[in-house]
Amino acid sequence: MQSNTKDKPLIYESANGITYARYRDDSTIPRWVVGGNLKGWIPGTNIECPEDWFEFKDVRADFKLILSNPKLKEAYTEFLKEQKKYQIWEKLHD
Repeated sequence: MQSNTKDKPLIYESANGITYARYRDDSTIPRWVVGGNLKGWIPGTNIECPEDWFEFKDVRADFKLILSNPKLKEAYTEFLKEQKKYQIWEKLHD
């Protein structure tokens, strides 16, 4: 990573929740990450991945695994019941 940018104008770009910098006048040096949500978005959504989920490679449910494991199926069923309560609550307060 280049550290001496004092005399070189930078351009900042944002894509998928990540901010990049690149030199305006030197396209030979690729852009680099300067901030933002490095894990990006939850796949298939327009929702940024929360930081406390960064440790997980994929946060989407593995339904084949859930259905083949009684403990996971029970936990997911409880999640669905709780989620339904929140969905109803949200509808009542719109």
